Amino acid sequence: MKEVGYKPNPFASRLSSNSTWGLGLFVFDILNPFFALIVRNISHLAMEEQIPLTVCDTENNEEKENLYLEYLLDTKVEGIIFAEGISLKTIEKAKKYTRVVLIDSHYHHGSISEVHSDNYGGACLAVEHLIALNHTKIGFVGGPEDWPTAHDRFLGYEGTLRKHNIPIRSDFFFPGDLRFESGGDAIDTYISLQDKPTAIFCANDQMAYGALARAKNCGIAIPGDLSIVGFDDIPLYNVFDTKLTTVHQDIQALSEHSFNLLFPKDKKSDFSNNPKEVTVPTTLVPGQTCRALPSNH
Repeated sequence: MKEVGYKPNPFASRLSSNSTWGLGLFVFDILNPFFALIVRNISHLAMEEQIPLTVCDTENNEEKENLYLEYLLDTKVEGIIFAEGISLKTIEKAKKYTRVVLIDSHYHHGSISEVHSDNYGGACLAVEHLIALNHTKIGFVGGPEDWPTAHDRFLGYEGTLRKHNIPIRSDFFFPGDLRFESGGDAIDTYISLQDKPTAIFCANDQMAYGALARAKNCGIAIPGDLSIVGFDDIPLYNVFDTKLTTVHQDIQALSEHSFNLLFPKDKKSDFSNNPKEVTVPTTLVPGQTCRALPSNH
């Protein structure tokens, strides 16, 4: 065997037994810097533990989700991490056969371990910051309405306006899709209004930078004419000379918590009967995209 370089096939031996091995990671869009960082961090954690990782980029396609899932289940994967944007149908099927942890997503409360940022609290911080700068005409560029993060960030936006008795205007809400282009589309909509917002809060940094780029192309000064706040604090956008004011998500902590729930340091931990919910704090990171209005504005 040594002379011919034979090596036993670990996958074949595992398929013929009841043992499991490996980690699957489902992401909605690997081109999104938030998900790219999740992939990188979890990849590093898996490598440290010598656990093979399969990354499944689903592109919001249930057929791709099912194909990936069938492959992972056929190879007897030990566990799967689902980032936000994966269908509940796929999650439901996976949890019947393997261990599952969710990042920024919700299933039936208490039945699957979940790790998420404090999206509501982070949105409150963003809007409170704008109100402290005397803004009362604040737009919100949201994400898909069935995404928990986008919903929680909208609730934070709405709740903070109500707290300060500021009217909630439907024309100030733009239904984005969390991609760069929809931030620009939001600017096109806002500048068409007769009574325009003086500030906008975007549900993620990609849309905030899309808004920033379109505003500059339209001759709108940031923050002179319009203040912008994002959400994520993604460190990958270095092509802009203006530092974005944003809400920081601790992506490293999200990754570590989700990985450690699947592969706990305490090997005796009972995963299946002890689902946990972990909330990671968010913080405001002031930048150069907001300005104070006169107090009588």
